[in-house]
Amino acid sequence: DTTDREFREAVTTSLSKILCRQPEQIPGLITQIPASKTRKLGMSWLLGKTQQPGAIRFLAELLKDPDPDVRASAIGALAKFKDKPLFEYLKQMIYDPNERVRAAAVNAMSVAGDMKAFEIVKSGLEDIDGFVRKRAAVGLARIDLEKALVEMEKRRTRFAEIDSSLRGVTCAAGKLLDPSVGEDPVARNVITELCPEEDLLRELKSSPKEERRLHAFRILAAVHRHNPRNLNAIVKNDPSAMLREEAKTLLAGQ
Repeated sequence: DTTDREFREAVTTSLSKILCRQPEQIPGLITQIPASKTRKLGMSWLLGKTQQPGAIRFLAELLKDPDPDVRASAIGALAKFKDKPLFEYLKQMIYDPNERVRAAAVNAMSVAGDMKAFEIVKSGLEDIDGFVRKRAAVGLARIDLEKALVEMEKRRTRFAEIDSSLRGVTCAAGKLLDPSVGEDPVARNVITELCPEEDLLRELKSSPKEERRLHAFRILAAVHRHNPRNLNAIVKNDPSAMLREEAKTLLAGQ
């Protein structure tokens, strides 16, 4: 029942390992949990990690909790199950009155990764809250990048977040790297989420495809703000003359 999140997560991590070995303990543990917010949040995190079927009913009940943080936490936990029947639970939450809950629902729907989910997440592009719209843009890109670009293009003049997100998704897709994208915080966040730094570094160092190495280099330089000298050290012996020249140009401009 502590408010120390780090300690609570350490406890729930240990409990999740025990429950994965002894799932029959889950029903008893659920009945012993008092109805405080911190314990509901802890149980959501714990049961999401165990992914045991016996936890689903408890988490579904938390979707009706009056506290939006608890509802959002339950959504995140249910999304970890990646169970198609749970789709019906989660899709209703896209219309929750709280924006944090709607954003969590958008994220969860994105995990489903099919076109049925795409249609529901797409509605998030019309949400009244800018953060939800941004989460919808990222979620659509994860499901089907090409279709996401089409849907975002339709709405880019209506919402600033969609325009910025579209710039980010376009760059992440390797279609066009706008040099100024690193100055747009929304676009930059979208790119860093869709293109994690460690993945880009791995591509830059070992991808057999020149276009993928170029793509990784450009995003690392423009968005992740790597030291040009460090990047040049990585690519100075790259087989691509174009990539080596870009690195030299970047270094010369610093």
